[in-house]
Amino acid sequence: MDLDEYDRQLVGFADALDVREGNWEGYLPGLFGASQDAEDCVTLRQAMLTDQDRERCRPYLEIGFFPAPDKDRRLAWWAFAFEVCDRYQNRALERSCALYNRCQPLFVGAPKLFDHIRKRQTNGQPDLELIDSGAVLAINDSEIYVVGPGYGKLAQQLDAQIPVWARKEFPQAPLFLRLDPSRHFKTQPLQALFEASIVPADPRWMKTLALFPEMTAYAQYELLGDLEQEGMEAYRDYALRHVRRLEIRATRTDPDYLSMILEELPRPDESNGLMIGRCIHLDTRAPWGTPIRDAVLQHLDLAINVYRDGDRALRMSNTLQHGKSQSATYRTHLLRIEAVPFTALFGFAEMFFKSNSLLKEWLAEVLPSEPQEPEPVPVG
Repeated sequence: MDLDEYDRQLVGFADALDVREGNWEGYLPGLFGASQDAEDCVTLRQAMLTDQDRERCRPYLEIGFFPAPDKDRRLAWWAFAFEVCDRYQNRALERSCALYNRCQPLFVGAPKLFDHIRKRQTNGQPDLELIDSGAVLAINDSEIYVVGPGYGKLAQQLDAQIPVWARKEFPQAPLFLRLDPSRHFKTQPLQALFEASIVPADPRWMKTLALFPEMTAYAQYELLGDLEQEGMEAYRDYALRHVRRLEIRATRTDPDYLSMILEELPRPDESNGLMIGRCIHLDTRAPWGTPIRDAVLQHLDLAINVYRDGDRALRMSNTLQHGKSQSATYRTHLLRIEAVPFTALFGFAEMFFKSNSLLKEWLAEVLPSEPQEPEPVPVG
């Protein structure tokens, strides 16, 4: 077997894993001793084992899967399994981010749902990314939605609790969601287990939107992985959540128009070749000097920017400070809400971004604590 054949086999195993909804534990261990194609792949992978592979795979030997008598053979099985999972996740993400079309499983299974795709305000054409939340119904506030005939799922990158919170906080606001177009189920699938999100606090004191026309404000916050200097929370964001940077850019192009973009970037060296930036974009017609508490957003979007291979390093080497940065390899919107208070931004940011420490650092600057009245001094 050569590398080209190995790559073709990875695609085949990844597609088989996709049929099983990514349940690798129920699929890949069963290939051991039962699939000659898999054994051939592992033989090639064993010949290419590196010290980095061994370090990554060694902790998994304790699980007991792939019980080959030779340790390197077991390590090679794990390296092969990781690459199948990476290939599956990459292909599933790309399908999930594809523009909507009637040939996708979601719309083949629920054809009338296509009529509820959000229409662009500029030309009335479907944006092919988001669906009117009024056309679907969440099951138990989960990621599973009734879509007419059958069921669909939220895009994986959108926490199910975000639209739940948005509907409760802003019941009259137009709300649009991203459902995974590659998934449709005739019967209700199992719900994923998830931790309940903490409802974000409502900020009490705000600055004004004091950017002059043609003026831009930019902020950048980075994690360096220094436990002593940055503290445990920042270290967890760095080491466990793999967050590296948060960028914020606000621009006022007219006296009564301000837009903002925020992007949280993870580590650029994941083994699957992807870097998924979490992005918030918003705009408002609130004039210069309007207190944030009084400003209303025209819209707020949650989106992901997917940078692949070389695009990852290019994105990390530049910033949003001077405008457009490195373009994403592909991207999609996950949620859009319209006509909500500007302060909704802070709630969505707390729930959507992964980093606690970088977000707190930014919020501490834009939402300083309300000055406290001095306590009266007792007389006598």
